[in-house]
Amino acid sequence: MKKKGFEGSLAWQKAMDLMEAVDVALEGHRNFGFRDQLYRAALSICNNLAEGYEMPTKPHQLRYLWISKGSCNEVRSMLLLARRRNYFNDDLLERMSILQDEVSRLIKTYINRTGGRIAGPPVG
Repeated sequence: MKKKGFEGSLAWQKAMDLMEAVDVALEGHRNFGFRDQLYRAALSICNNLAEGYEMPTKPHQLRYLWISKGSCNEVRSMLLLARRRNYFNDDLLERMSILQDEVSRLIKTYINRTGGRIAGPPVG
């Protein structure tokens, strides 16, 4: 059975994989601020892809794609900090980094297919 809606989107599926990897990595993590920020950024990728999926116009869809892309970059920044602080083991960090890069590329592809920078990133 073919998945319908946003659940059929490869970007959303990979974003969910990233979210699950982040969730596992953060289990028992002692830095609550870091944990909350990384968790929320990863969750934001999934939720904004889902929310933007059925928006009525391309500019609306692009807005949510850009928000997802921004959250993806936030996850990347948090993972770079995690590497500096040795928060996670190398294998786990590498898995999350690979997933983040893959999700970022997929979102960029969707942005380009939807109209790219015509509407530009969200303002405000």
